[in-house]
Amino acid sequence: MPTELLEAMIGAEHEQVQILQDLDLGMLAFVAIHDTSQGPAFGGVRRFDYRNPREGLADVLRLSQAMSKKCVLAGVAGGGGKVVLFDHPNLDVPGAYRRLGEYVESMGGRYYTGPDVGTGEAELGFLAETTRFVTRPGAEGPGDLSLATARGVMAGLRAVVRYLSRKHPQYSSDPARQGFEGQHFCVQGLGGVGRKVAQQLHAAGARLTLSELDPDLLSATCAELGAEAVQPGSVYGVDCDIFVPCALGGIVHDFSVGRFRCDAIVGSANNVLAGPEYAQVLWDRGILLAPDFITNSGALVLGANYHLTGDRDQDAAIDRIEDALLEIFEKAEYEGEPPHDLADRMAEERLQAAKGAPFFPAERQKPTSRGN
Repeated sequence: MPTELLEAMIGAEHEQVQILQDLDLGMLAFVAIHDTSQGPAFGGVRRFDYRNPREGLADVLRLSQAMSKKCVLAGVAGGGGKVVLFDHPNLDVPGAYRRLGEYVESMGGRYYTGPDVGTGEAELGFLAETTRFVTRPGAEGPGDLSLATARGVMAGLRAVVRYLSRKHPQYSSDPARQGFEGQHFCVQGLGGVGRKVAQQLHAAGARLTLSELDPDLLSATCAELGAEAVQPGSVYGVDCDIFVPCALGGIVHDFSVGRFRCDAIVGSANNVLAGPEYAQVLWDRGILLAPDFITNSGALVLGANYHLTGDRDQDAAIDRIEDALLEIFEKAEYEGEPPHDLADRMAEERLQAAKGAPFFPAERQKPTSRGN
């Protein structure tokens, strides 16, 4: 193992970091469990064509830590975990997911996995052949996870509009209108979540500009919603009221941070900041950034609470994102600190205050039936 990878693993504040490899399947994966003081770890499998192992390791460490922050701020009795699976043309996808499932099953309920970038219904089905500890949308699981994420984003958008209505007269604080009617939203990414958010904004009377890598999907959605289209390379310069990132993260960086022409950024994308310093840059520019580890926590709230309690009705818990965010915005204004930094600090303080022994399930029973 390269020394820099080992040093990164040891230097991370994680309970467990492991490498999974199966040469016959072309499989290389990293598994990271960040914190299980409050209960089992939750986090999906991200399948991505990383340029090198170092990049994949950095991603799994960052994403699993973000899941812990989501849990502690959302009141979920659990912590953060993640798997990154290195994608390439020779990967035996079904076999790799089945092997991952076997590993997850061996943990006996210490870690629940689920969907993420590159892991959809088919891949979740492969996982479910070899483990019980996987979140599957629909009848086999808690329900529509992308709809839950979209619900959380909409709650975040309501909080942003309520806050902005105190400063900008063009935003309405009338609950009946939700503040969306007539406002201009630019939605980046029309996957399972972004498309649902765009549809709900359209139903609320918003003006939409949409961006998507898939030209056919972009054209069809714009026609459906009467929206304007913008090419991905030009999306950051759109003059809009609120920018809604619903694709991959890392979009706020040196080349984009000065191009945003909006009052706020709130969406479902994970880790929208390429580096923590950009929160202050946006704040100094007068752009309100809603912490993504709060706005995109709807699926976590639904999936985790379903596994912990068996209850699929988590709408009220997801809707609490609105008031939680508004409280953070108000406190950030009072303290003169970017909301993202404040929320990050709050999460760290709560994690440290709740720090205890790692969670290990009392029983590790094997499932009654296993797939091949």
